[in-house]
Amino acid sequence: MSAYLDYAGLGKLRPRAVEAMRDAVVDVLPHGSAEIGRIFPARRRARALAAELLDCSTDEIALVTNTSTGLHLVADGLDWREGDEVVVFDRDFPANVHPWRMRGVRLVWVPMRDGGYHLADVEAAIGPATRLVAVSHVNFATGFRIDLDAVCALAHRVGALVSVDAVQSLGVLPLSLADTPVDFLAAGAHKWLCGPVGTGIFFSRREHLPRLRLPGGWFGFEGANDMLTKGAGHFRYDLSPLPTAARAEGGMYDVLGMVGLAEVLAELSEVGVSAIADRVRHLTQRLCDGLRSAGCAISASTDDDAWSGIIGFTHPAVESVALARDLVAADCHVSHPDGLVRVAPHHWTSEAEVDAFLAALTQRVR
Repeated sequence: MSAYLDYAGLGKLRPRAVEAMRDAVVDVLPHGSAEIGRIFPARRRARALAAELLDCSTDEIALVTNTSTGLHLVADGLDWREGDEVVVFDRDFPANVHPWRMRGVRLVWVPMRDGGYHLADVEAAIGPATRLVAVSHVNFATGFRIDLDAVCALAHRVGALVSVDAVQSLGVLPLSLADTPVDFLAAGAHKWLCGPVGTGIFFSRREHLPRLRLPGGWFGFEGANDMLTKGAGHFRYDLSPLPTAARAEGGMYDVLGMVGLAEVLAELSEVGVSAIADRVRHLTQRLCDGLRSAGCAISASTDDDAWSGIIGFTHPAVESVALARDLVAADCHVSHPDGLVRVAPHHWTSEAEVDAFLAALTQRVR
């Protein structure tokens, strides 16, 4: 039997999204402007569902193409000053380091210890010159989940902002932005949200929107569409930028992607992220028990306050890349970032898939 355990790499597009996108390709797009209006509402629906998922206002949500794009909206949009520092994390995914590095600010590094990060090290990295803390909710390789509430408290104490890469947690771990006061967040939808590749979510807290120099395509202005819908007298350039995060969405967008994104977000809402987290916690515990029985070393804490949907591991007798490739050849789909074998089940993963993976692993390491 095959096993798909690579949701941290690429989620499997959900069947209802496939169906909705197929219908759009067959019944809408071949007819051009005669039918395109049928799928335009999908973006508004996706934005509302994203706001529901994150427990924030729709005005604080922009729909973007990926995590990097969202993080760059912050890095490129803030007015950086000489001497500004940004706190970043050792062995974080490059998408959450390059945007800040490219702005010429001083990077202050939080070391990785035992596959994760200690809050004492975060506190030590934050100082009077800290302008922003750039943190991933879950490390892409080890699976360590940091306490975002604690990070926000440390950063906000000195007036620093917190920007979160949530691509490895959004859709599998509950996160309420009404309760957890992060300032900015970005996440591609192609992993744990199981959405179309090339879609994603960006959040900016409402009070920070005036501080961001967001790019403005022609859709990013109030009344932009009036010249096309209201007749003569509405063609003008002196339009005000939208006061919402949506002004970053630019011009014509991936309408097909929005159809799929709206469907996967609707399904997540119906199932409930808490139920998804409970299921994934059960599966990761099963996997951890089996990995330890097979002699594997798990790379980060799996305690209740640090676990995620990702497990990174090694085996003392088998090189990780070779082991991962052997498992994939056996139809057990895993990945091997940064010298680890990574497994990442989702709510949709079956018990039989976990059994198949553990059997294939045991056969290759015994």
